[in-house]
Amino acid sequence: MKMFARYLLEIVFLSAIGRTMESIYKDPNNITTCEEFERGARFNPYEIVDSMWKIFYFWGNTTELYPIAFSISSKKKLDKLKPLIDAVDGTLEVEWSKATFLMEPRPGVLVVFLYAGTPGAFRALVKMDRRTKERPFPLPLVKFADIRIKIMGRYVVMMCCEDMTAYAFARLNEMPSTEQDCATESSKLHINLPNAHSYLYVHRLFDEL
Repeated sequence: MKMFARYLLEIVFLSAIGRTMESIYKDPNNITTCEEFERGARFNPYEIVDSMWKIFYFWGNTTELYPIAFSISSKKKLDKLKPLIDAVDGTLEVEWSKATFLMEPRPGVLVVFLYAGTPGAFRALVKMDRRTKERPFPLPLVKFADIRIKIMGRYVVMMCCEDMTAYAFARLNEMPSTEQDCATESSKLHINLPNAHSYLYVHRLFDEL
């Protein structure tokens, strides 16, 4: 699902002519695969629901600039969501019993993480509202994505296996504040993928537009 990032994360224009990536991946013949990423992964959703998070580094062409909230899934939340998903596509095989936690990357977007059998492996159900001037609003967009997520020290790192993109999250009060800090902290995550950028790079792009 190569377009997963369009549904999960806010699209940011990064293809300005003449600009170079802040860091390029070290070896194009030895990129980080999902299998390598999840090897020895440690993840407990209860460790991340106590804070607001933000992406400070990403490997891809899109990112999310909003603070991001995680929460433990509950019967009340899922019961409210099920009829809406069925209305969009009643043929979707959603294993609701495996719903573990939720992510709200921005208003109108909700991601349900369904446990996929190994630590940090999830099938993500992504729902994105379509807000238009038309009333009633059209049904939301719904997609599945193959996701790996793990906790590395004080950071959360997520990888989408369809489009080989990755995102590093820090708590709002622990965000690296300089390019050097972002580069130093991201290097500890041992991710070798193209299109590597910090959130500060994105802010500069917007300032220059």
